[in-house]
Amino acid sequence: MNGSGTQRKAHADWKSALKLLLAFQRHKTPGTLETVVFGKTSVDVYQPPSTPAATVIFIPGLSIRGREDPRIRRLGWALSAGGLRVLIPDVPSIRALTISTRQPDEVANLIRSMAQDRSLVTTRRVGLMSVSFSSIFVLRAALDPVLNDRITAVGLIGGYYDIERVANFLITSEQADPYGRLVIGRSYFAEVEPEHTNAIAALKAAVETVATHNNEPIRLDALFDTNDPLEQSLHQLMTEPASRQAFLEKILDVFDSAWAGYRVPPEFPQSTPPVLLLHGSHDPVIPTAESRHLAHRLARQGLAHHLCISELLEHGNTAISFRRIVDVYRLVAGFAWFLGRVQTDGAKKRAPLGALF
Repeated sequence: MNGSGTQRKAHADWKSALKLLLAFQRHKTPGTLETVVFGKTSVDVYQPPSTPAATVIFIPGLSIRGREDPRIRRLGWALSAGGLRVLIPDVPSIRALTISTRQPDEVANLIRSMAQDRSLVTTRRVGLMSVSFSSIFVLRAALDPVLNDRITAVGLIGGYYDIERVANFLITSEQADPYGRLVIGRSYFAEVEPEHTNAIAALKAAVETVATHNNEPIRLDALFDTNDPLEQSLHQLMTEPASRQAFLEKILDVFDSAWAGYRVPPEFPQSTPPVLLLHGSHDPVIPTAESRHLAHRLARQGLAHHLCISELLEHGNTAISFRRIVDVYRLVAGFAWFLGRVQTDGAKKRAPLGALF
């Protein structure tokens, strides 16, 4: 139960969801955007035109432009159009396109401090939202005993359930976007084999090149100079099946130890807030099955959730065509569900199974 001691039944907020999707589609910029300094980082604050009923803290994914990424800005404005105060912080380690041992705790501490700061979070109700690899941070933060009583809803876009299965896909599958493989490879060498400074530098350059030209197809042959012995060995590590399989075993060992903070908790408490799971049906970085598995897990525990699988979304792709009316309806329904719950106290208790689209 929330701190107010009262509960209201959550209803889908269709009107606000339509405003959100229309603002997103038409690149509208309602309300105001202000960048403030918070501790050692900066936070973009999107204030809606009217008094917000809730504040959403959004943690960006592995984007080189962070909170300034046009896709993130577009979503921030859209959420603001839906009536929410939106806070999007810079997270230096995420913006540096790395995963690391320290990162889960760093992001957890940032979310906790933001949520407890009354100058940033001006509403009693707080929602958390994130994308891709960063989804684990808001999911864990929602279970934080310090914050749990204030978190009314969580939104995960393109998130995951089983990090081992995701690592397997990214490193060994020909269908996977090589960007994820490059990020994991660069992060592994930086943390586990830091003596390979030249390899780390080459992988860093490759990751940043891909991140900077994220609308272009990734060609690993163009990222590495195969006439250079070091870069040829990295190219082989990224492309040759046997090398990739051997590398996967090393990565899984790290997720069992130093990177254990990226694992989804084995059990969710009954106080878990309602969770929106939004996923593109052809995501080349985090497979769609990951959100389905997480939805089934929440369903088994009787926890409120809503799963929306849409053909309108790919990983990092913000294009939506309103000609796809069925998929548009699913997106509106998903956001209506989220908006209804993030603005409602006491919606986090046991609930019927979430909608599966």
